[in-house]
Amino acid sequence: MKKKHLAVFMVAAVAALALIGCQSKGENESTAAESISQETSADAAEENTDGLPGSGKTIAFVPKQLGNPYFVAIRDAIEDEAVKNGFEFKCNAPDATTEVDKQVSICEAFVAEGVDVLIIAPNDATAIVDVINEAQEKGIAVFLVDSGADESGYVSLISTDNYAGGELAAQWMGENVKGKVAIIDGMAGNEATTQRYNGFMEKIKEYPDIEVVTSDYGNGDMATAMTVAENFLTAYTDLAGIFCCDDIMAQGAGQAVAASGKSEEITICGFDGSPEGSQAILDGLMDATIAQLPATMGRMAVDYAIDYFDGKEVEHSINTDCEIVTAENAEEYLTWH
Repeated sequence: MKKKHLAVFMVAAVAALALIGCQSKGENESTAAESISQETSADAAEENTDGLPGSGKTIAFVPKQLGNPYFVAIRDAIEDEAVKNGFEFKCNAPDATTEVDKQVSICEAFVAEGVDVLIIAPNDATAIVDVINEAQEKGIAVFLVDSGADESGYVSLISTDNYAGGELAAQWMGENVKGKVAIIDGMAGNEATTQRYNGFMEKIKEYPDIEVVTSDYGNGDMATAMTVAENFLTAYTDLAGIFCCDDIMAQGAGQAVAASGKSEEITICGFDGSPEGSQAILDGLMDATIAQLPATMGRMAVDYAIDYFDGKEVEHSINTDCEIVTAENAEEYLTWH
């Protein structure tokens, strides 16, 4: 099914360089996030915003992290739409999805500051509840993107139907793979990746030729996922496929598989439809991914905030579409949708 003919030592070298590049990018993005948190958008500050929907109002965005390009795409879309509509824009993020307490602290700081809109991509569905309710009590409109939260006072969740996306991944895997399959999940408490995992596990029952033999957390990190995949390969020498709950982890798994010389034997499906993941498909490091629409989510969050302030009804849960990306259509996803 796959045509990958690079020598193992070449693939390993490329994998090492890719890993270093990813880590450097993550560090740079996190530094940028801390800087952005101290500054409003220069464009918004310079332009006369009188008469625009967001005039005199501030939108703050707190993603899970900014080392993953997926959340950078959401941030950029929120900022563009916010500035266009006259809002001030602020952003800050933890350095990693595992820093749940830090994300809560960042949100608390924006609530104390008195922003008008707080948009959050929660790292933990339960830990974020108190700060959401605190924001609501202070009249701050809270919108969630990408991942949900337990019952709390947010206005709306704009996200992929992650459960359905997991089912779609299982369907594709079931139609293209036979044998033992492993799963690399995001992190415990992450609502989005948990739904992807659950959807996959339920749908894969329809395919008797597939046996899910193991799973572990990759914490949304390429290096961690690479190590997890290496452990899978050691424990299951006849592994046929790996489903990863995001593209960052799928690239890490792909590097491990390539270094083992088993790229022809093991099929890898990710989740996000990122430009990097799509390129990895074209390069033969991955085989498929489930595409999300992060830029669309970001724009919708701002547009629904405007509707909210205008007194219009806003649905509590809004799902965006997703679809399979393979070598046949990967070039269409080399930019975020």
